[in-house]
Amino acid sequence: MKVAILYNIPGEGSARSKTEMTAEIEVLETVTAAKRSLEERGIEAVPLQCSLEALFSLKNFDLVFNLAEGFGDDLRAEPNVAGFIELLGVPYTGSPPRALEVARDKGLSKLILEREGISTPRFQLFRTPDEPFSLDFPVIVKPALEDASIGITFDSIARDETNLRAKVARILETYDQPALVEEYVEGREVNAALFIGPYGAEVLPISEIVFNLPDDVPRILGFEAKWLEESPFFQNTIPICPAPLEPELKDRIEILAKEACSALGIESYARVDFRIREGDDEPFVIEVNPNPCINPSGSGFARAAAAAGMDYPTLIERLARSALDRFRKGHLWTEAGSKDGKEGMEGDDEGFSAGELGFRRVRAKDAPLLFRWFEDRELTRYMEPSSSLTIDQLEVSILCSKDEDFVIYWGDAAIGFASLYDRTPCTCEISYLIGDPDYRGRGLGRKIVDALLDHGFSRLGLKSIFASATVENLSSIRALEGAGFRRIGTRRDCSRLGEFCLDDILFDITKEEHLARRSGCY
Repeated sequence: MKVAILYNIPGEGSARSKTEMTAEIEVLETVTAAKRSLEERGIEAVPLQCSLEALFSLKNFDLVFNLAEGFGDDLRAEPNVAGFIELLGVPYTGSPPRALEVARDKGLSKLILEREGISTPRFQLFRTPDEPFSLDFPVIVKPALEDASIGITFDSIARDETNLRAKVARILETYDQPALVEEYVEGREVNAALFIGPYGAEVLPISEIVFNLPDDVPRILGFEAKWLEESPFFQNTIPICPAPLEPELKDRIEILAKEACSALGIESYARVDFRIREGDDEPFVIEVNPNPCINPSGSGFARAAAAAGMDYPTLIERLARSALDRFRKGHLWTEAGSKDGKEGMEGDDEGFSAGELGFRRVRAKDAPLLFRWFEDRELTRYMEPSSSLTIDQLEVSILCSKDEDFVIYWGDAAIGFASLYDRTPCTCEISYLIGDPDYRGRGLGRKIVDALLDHGFSRLGLKSIFASATVENLSSIRALEGAGFRRIGTRRDCSRLGEFCLDDILFDITKEEHLARRSGCY
């Protein structure tokens, strides 16, 4: 099974400040941990930074682990990315585009919660600083279309109208979007992490945010408290899980979390943030977060999963399997796991052996080795240059390849690369490369070609196989002719070598010719 881990990091054209980029680049740690977790389960996984090329390549994967929260510098394109994956018909983790769009808009999501009778603080949207005000002070002012506590600080609480309108003006000018003004609920802050699958929702142990702050500092989880480790707000904001809640209050929060996710159409996983009002312990939903942060070292979701007895690889597996189940492709995980990550040469679809030579199918983890060989221009002087400019691009090419690509082994040593490509029901072309200099000049080319012919004719059922070699590539010509290939023509001036264009000699061999040669009747 092939899994793409899709993520996005905005560039210099983003509206994010240097400080706010802290909330964007944390995804890199998540990508690394998710890749490692999947590979521990014997699953091939490759990170893909979101781009048009990456999006179109997703059709070659069995699952997309979707961590993308935008496209390039457009951080409001998160629903569009999920929509593109959905159009491809590839299973993916996280919520569908409609839910991402609704949840991103805090005003719209709160209107839906109100309509469904789910407790949420009273609010207003301000598109100008001068709009009429009808709420009760104190209020909290925040951007209407941001997440990750962007735009929320310890100074976001307004206690009079002059202060309110100044804060609204700052949000409008800084973030170029409406300001959400919400009645501030004095009290405890908790959050509930949920798995949401085809068979219902499961609430993990609830977390509480404990604020060890001076009495005159508002107890809110602002940007500093969430992301800036050197800040006193971060250092004195302590999450605990499970939260010490009375059973009745805990049950009420779990019910509200499920109802809120259902109302907004959230799927896969989510985190719902609550404030519990002092005096009557009434919980209010303040935000619903689809595709929340699952960073292994600090996210509330990973903390809740750990409190439920789940290590990080199990959390990643749970999200992956739920996504496959949602698209009715759960069998893919079972089939992938049944191999237990083994790399046998025989008995499965991993490769084959030929005497002392072993041929194992290329995997994404082979990209650094192959990239080093492909970048050696002396070694590949008679080959077409690789189209992969980076190791990451080569990983994508490997996982998207429809060719029969192999790493060649001599014993335990990886010595080269071979491919049967441009395959049709009748024929294909072959090529090979001995990358390890210690194994060149030992006559292995002929053995490699013989092994590729056996694989193509016996295992793939081909009727003919063809190859080409530049006129100066004498070792390849000898290997091909020694394996029974016949010269069938010449492509003139088609291969560039330095300042010159050289002829390519064309060869082919049929199945009957190969079998006759092997039986000694040729």
